[in-house]
Amino acid sequence: MRKLLFGIIIIIFIFCLLNNGDGDKEIRVRIIPNSDSRNDLLAKEDVKSAVICYLEMIYDKSYDKYLDNINDTYNDLEKKLDSLFGEVSVSFSKHTLYNKTYNNNAIKNEEAYTLYIVIGNGNGSNWWGSVYPRFLSVNSSEVLEYKSLFYDLISKLKEN
Repeated sequence: MRKLLFGIIIIIFIFCLLNNGDGDKEIRVRIIPNSDSRNDLLAKEDVKSAVICYLEMIYDKSYDKYLDNINDTYNDLEKKLDSLFGEVSVSFSKHTLYNKTYNNNAIKNEEAYTLYIVIGNGNGSNWWGSVYPRFLSVNSSEVLEYKSLFYDLISKLKEN
């Protein structure tokens, strides 16, 4: 009986080691509008659409490569968003997201790389999502397709 229990523990340990990879690594995006006024919340949605297009274009299945892609381009993203929407600041570093639920999963208090976007004074209700390992997974049978006139602008940004 002890041998069987020991064998099960070893199998579980090996399984955990093999599945550790990038599975515990996460990249998030957080967008904070100027205020909660109707116009500022609409502006947040426009910024969100542009940022999602940007993140989809530079996405990579490799955690390290995706980090590099964001690090290499987020300053250009800030300039483009600032020119399109006014005062927008973009940073990319580790931030802590405290006790949240996301798609019926509990998010524990831990730091994760976050593309942090603040519009104006950043006094409104934020929107956030996880973009790695799963890109903004949605609990729905609907197929979401993001189309935006900002896509062309961001495409040009990537080409430069």
